[in-house]
Amino acid sequence: MSIALSVVHLPPVSSPFSARSTPPRPINDGRRSSRDEFIRSLPTEGSLRLPDARRAAVMPALFLGQLHRELAHDLDDASRHLIYKFGYEWALQEMILLSRTVQEEFGAGGNLDLWQMDAKFVLDRWWTVLAQAGWGRVSFDFSSLSRGFAFAELRDSSVVAALSGPVRHTEPLCHLYAGLFAGAISFYERSERHGVEIQCTALGAPVCRFAIGPGSQIDEVEMWRKQGTAPDEIRRRLT
Repeated sequence: MSIALSVVHLPPVSSPFSARSTPPRPINDGRRSSRDEFIRSLPTEGSLRLPDARRAAVMPALFLGQLHRELAHDLDDASRHLIYKFGYEWALQEMILLSRTVQEEFGAGGNLDLWQMDAKFVLDRWWTVLAQAGWGRVSFDFSSLSRGFAFAELRDSSVVAALSGPVRHTEPLCHLYAGLFAGAISFYERSERHGVEIQCTALGAPVCRFAIGPGSQIDEVEMWRKQGTAPDEIRRRLT
């Protein structure tokens, strides 16, 4: 099985060796073309660093798969909600950081907030770091954002890759991603949004697809999915 890089951000620790020895690069720096450049090893301080100097941990797909299996074994259906919340809270923390970064870069004294910028620009920028860390490629569709809905398509899901094997799956697997997308869009919209996977490559689909919107409607979307409603029909009903 190929190894998927997964990044977990750790709180800073004091060290006599400063990360200034490898200055952070802006997210859109074209020189960062590989994971080796993205995850920088600093043996002198015993850490791995992202381009913005945050500490990171790298783990194999085996760890991600085992985490899902153990939670499912111990918590059964409740594990899906827990994994979803992992993603949701992770995204909120990442968006807080991105908001500060955007203000520094474009705010002209802090007058420009994240939610004043184009949704696709903001979410694409947020996902760039995760894509480079091995979490897959995502395309966002905000054409229905005025109605409260957004959609995402994911390719190369790390969760699906980590859980691949002889077991035949009957339900979507990417609850972590659903939480990530819901958390990020909630932050951008300044209003709580929920997310659900409506199509998963673990079930033979070509891409994973997600719907994000107000909680009551997303609960209805999940009901439609369980009833066998096709993803395109779900989207039609929402838009």
